[in-house]
Amino acid sequence: MSQLKISIVTPTLSKGGVERAYLLAQALLKLNYQVEIIGFLFDNDTVYPLPPEHLQVYSIPGSDYPKLFLAAKQLLEQLNGDIIYAVKPKVTSFGLALLKQLGKRPVILDIDDWELSWHGGKSYNYQFTPRQLARDLLKKNGALRSPDPPLYLQWMEKLINRADAITTHNQFLLIFFC
Repeated sequence: MSQLKISIVTPTLSKGGVERAYLLAQALLKLNYQVEIIGFLFDNDTVYPLPPEHLQVYSIPGSDYPKLFLAAKQLLEQLNGDIIYAVKPKVTSFGLALLKQLGKRPVILDIDDWELSWHGGKSYNYQFTPRQLARDLLKKNGALRSPDPPLYLQWMEKLINRADAITTHNQFLLIFFC
C-alpha cells in the first residue's frame, strides 16, 4: 500500500499561517504521511520563517487580482495530495482547496483564529454601492483587488461547512464554526 500524500495549502509562505502549516506538517509526518506545503509568496517576499529542512515547500509568486487568478491556476496544478489540508478559511488557501475538492479530494480546514474578528466579526458589512464597488475593483489599490479583504473572509466563512473535517486548537473556534 502506498503512503497517503497530504498537501497543506497555506495562504502565504511569508507570514501568518506558515508556522501553523509547519506544525501540522510535522505532526502528519510523525503519523507517517507524505506531506508537502504549498502557498503564495507576495511582494517578492521570501519563505519566512524557514521551514524545517525535511519539509517539502513549494512557493508560487502571488499578486493582487486579476493576476492572482493565474497564480491560483499554478497553485492548483501543483496541489496533488490525496487530501488537501487548508490553513485558515481564506480564498488563497481554503478557497483553492474547495476548487480542488471538485476533483473529489477530501478537504480538511484548520482554523487557528477568527480572521473576521479583526474587522468587526459578524457585524462586518461591506457597503455595496456601485461607486464603492467600482472603486474597490478598478483602482490599482482597490480593496477588493487584494487577496484577503474582509468581504472575501466573510464569504469563505459561509463555506466552512463544505470542509470534510475541521481542526482547531481551541473549543471556542470549534463551537463557533461547527
